[in-house]
Amino acid sequence: MGKKRVKYEIRGYKYAPESFRAFKGLPGQKMEQILLSDEQRQKMGYLCLTQGGKAGIAYVKHIERERARGCHYYKTYGFFLENDPRGYVYCPQLLCRESDTLKERLCILRMFREYLAKTGGRIEQSTQCEFDKNFRPVHVRKNYVVADLNRPLVVWLYAA
Repeated sequence: MGKKRVKYEIRGYKYAPESFRAFKGLPGQKMEQILLSDEQRQKMGYLCLTQGGKAGIAYVKHIERERARGCHYYKTYGFFLENDPRGYVYCPQLLCRESDTLKERLCILRMFREYLAKTGGRIEQSTQCEFDKNFRPVHVRKNYVVADLNRPLVVWLYAA
């Protein structure tokens, strides 16, 4: 079976380049619209009218590659531990791009701080248990660490 190639399609009214829309999808499936800004749509329409449809599709592919190459560095916030001077905790699900505004980044820090404040800064680090003869857990112990809410830190994450 051969490799399926993504098909691109541009639709629009030739006397209004700003009305052009770009779509992509696999053959035999529904085409999805590619979100473009007004300036990008107008330039794509202008390229289609002056240089042909292949130039417009090449421009759309260029925009998609640029978006895929975008920001892969993320940051999140964490807190140092009270008992361990080098240890820290953070929540990798609460992250933001490095290009986000200060307001959005502070919102993430506040959300994590509020969550820790509810638990008194205690975070479950591990769980230990013993098994009986039927391999059922008995004597379950949870180990906790305590985060120091007065010592925040920035944690950089890289997504490939």
